[in-house]
Amino acid sequence: MTSQYGLYAYGLVGEIPEPLAIAGIDKKNNVYAVEGQGMRVMVSKIDIDTFQSQVKHVFSELTKSTGTAQSGTGALLQAHEDVVDTLMKSTTVVPFKFGTILKDEEAASKMLREDEEKFKQLLARFTGRAEWGLKIYADTREFTQHIARTEPQFKDMETQREKLSRGAAYLLGRKMEEELKNAVAARLASVSGAIFQDLAKDACEAKLNKTLPQKLTGRQKEMILNTVYLVERARVARFFRRGKRLREQYASMGLDLEVSGPWPPYSFTD
Repeated sequence: MTSQYGLYAYGLVGEIPEPLAIAGIDKKNNVYAVEGQGMRVMVSKIDIDTFQSQVKHVFSELTKSTGTAQSGTGALLQAHEDVVDTLMKSTTVVPFKFGTILKDEEAASKMLREDEEKFKQLLARFTGRAEWGLKIYADTREFTQHIARTEPQFKDMETQREKLSRGAAYLLGRKMEEELKNAVAARLASVSGAIFQDLAKDACEAKLNKTLPQKLTGRQKEMILNTVYLVERARVARFFRRGKRLREQYASMGLDLEVSGPWPPYSFTD
């Protein structure tokens, strides 16, 4: 049985980084450029059958929850990221999603021609910029206690409850629990929205992503916000300082703010 070869595509660049000596996703074939009009698609030769078999194994592992399975999925995905990250260090990159395969150089050239205007706009949009992420995790119990301690209506209800008979105090306590639950949900939404908007002041663009369940995050605290920003290099230090200030400001409420980056701008390619 003969192997079927194709080109694994990592993304588009305006200028080719020099010197270009990057091992591809299979760690055998080097990355090279297929030229277009003012842009290039970065590719490496790949055995399609072997790669597809590896991908099936990766997605099979992703359905498991053991640490061993998770570590096993990392190598192939990391190899893709390593190439994109290396390119990003010296040139503007429009990254492609993991698993983008082209038939041959002719197919790569055709893609560049057909989507030329779109790709040029993305290259211009990403020049001098990178993606940064913000995730907020909440300890709901600690946040609830904070609201109960600091919100006047709940302080007043607690004072009133202490003066009531046992039965009346119980009923007021149940009412307080329900109102506190609603207040916590509203306040979490309000706080996360305020943080999102505040950090966006130092970004060119901001985008909300879906929050991830605890099964995937591996965190004890619940993720309440998952967002990304497109930030100019000149404003990164200011962006990071603002993130640090916000993290310190909300720590007493049981919130953890996690700022990460720089990343290739995957979230802004659509």
